Amino acid sequence: MKIRQTTFFGRHTLLLVLATLTATADPVDYFADNGFAKPVSTMQHPNAEHYKGVTYVAYQGPHEDPYVCAYDHKTAQWSGPYKAGTSQLGKTPDPTDRDTVDNHGRPALLVDNDGYIHLIFGGHGGLSALGKNHLGTPGRGRQMHVVSKNPEDISSWEVLDNISPFGTYSQFVKMADGDIYLFYRHGSHRSDWVYQKSTDNCRTFSPEVSILKHKMQLNPNTHDSWYAWFHEGKGDTIAVTFNYHPCKILGHDSTRLNAYFMKMSCANESWENVKGESLKMPITKEYADKMALACDTDGVGIRRVTLRVDSKGFPHLLHRRASELVHFYWDGKAWQESVVFTKDYKVTDADFAVESPGVIRLLVTARTENQNEVSWWTTQNGGHSWEKERTLMANTTNTDYLMGALVRNAQSDAQVVVSEINPNQDHLYRKVFLLGDKGAVQRH
Repeated sequence: MKIRQTTFFGRHTLLLVLATLTATADPVDYFADNGFAKPVSTMQHPNAEHYKGVTYVAYQGPHEDPYVCAYDHKTAQWSGPYKAGTSQLGKTPDPTDRDTVDNHGRPALLVDNDGYIHLIFGGHGGLSALGKNHLGTPGRGRQMHVVSKNPEDISSWEVLDNISPFGTYSQFVKMADGDIYLFYRHGSHRSDWVYQKSTDNCRTFSPEVSILKHKMQLNPNTHDSWYAWFHEGKGDTIAVTFNYHPCKILGHDSTRLNAYFMKMSCANESWENVKGESLKMPITKEYADKMALACDTDGVGIRRVTLRVDSKGFPHLLHRRASELVHFYWDGKAWQESVVFTKDYKVTDADFAVESPGVIRLLVTARTENQNEVSWWTTQNGGHSWEKERTLMANTTNTDYLMGALVRNAQSDAQVVVSEINPNQDHLYRKVFLLGDKGAVQRH
């Protein structure tokens, strides 16, 4: 174990690096072993981006703080991990009880047009002590924004206090013109989903704009709530898929229902449904059922995974419905669906790339009867049938895999960040991997 001196928020501190690998050590498949609890997820995204020959990776480390590593593709060398900030969700000392870890504040990462690396992290709705949340209910932690002090350099960071602290599930979307949108839920369960826009590389953000409305139902015990996933669409559009959560104050559960879709034109920040019909924002449950419904699950539970659009601009959605992974897609006239996996594959997470309207490559972390695996699957017929392309990682123990969304601007040798989850460990530290077409990117 090695101690590295680094600069953090202008102070010299001693950073205890758990994932220290010396030049004389044998190469290993993981780039860090101080991932904490559930270090990555597709929900907070992107958590990795390739920029000018380097892939930058963010993950949740000790005390739920954000850590960053960087892989130089030309030299095949890693740098980091560096602690990039301090999460108000963190615990001291490190817990071994899994129920005490929040995980909602995992970092999202984006590189701006000047090469500065930005992280958003640390929020699960924001403490009530932070002030009045006019768009939701308070929660825990504080949504924070940090930026590297120098471009293309992960060794030192500073705080930019320019976003709402009342956030969770932070998601960056960067457009071709350099405009950056930050989407998140503005509080705990009973809160609106909003976005803030930056036109100056995240140095300033516009005020919050509400798009998914929370409100009380006729039964005051139940409030409308949402889970959403945002991504750059075709042209100047941003697409979103979301589920409905009937949030109960008494007898709360994790029920999520229905699959929805809509998109925003960034030219005038107007919204429309898949048919091109204008939407009045913020959208309510009743209005979403009428104007944005992709699938009525009729009471069957469903959870969003990710979405992409094809070359025609048609959306493709992935959701986990009961024990199935389902692909919903718009064919120009109506929503279609195909089942990718049945209960034979217990999917933990997935992401995909639409190479053409008919050809889709799916990366999935899943548990089968015999093993846990990270594998690529492909369809050549728009999702009617799927074949396994290759397995990147697998084990026959109880160790699960969790993945982030696909690396933004990914190179073929570094496409996704994956962490191990070993339930037999006494501690919550995890190995974290960067996988590509040749498997794990090794660290020497």
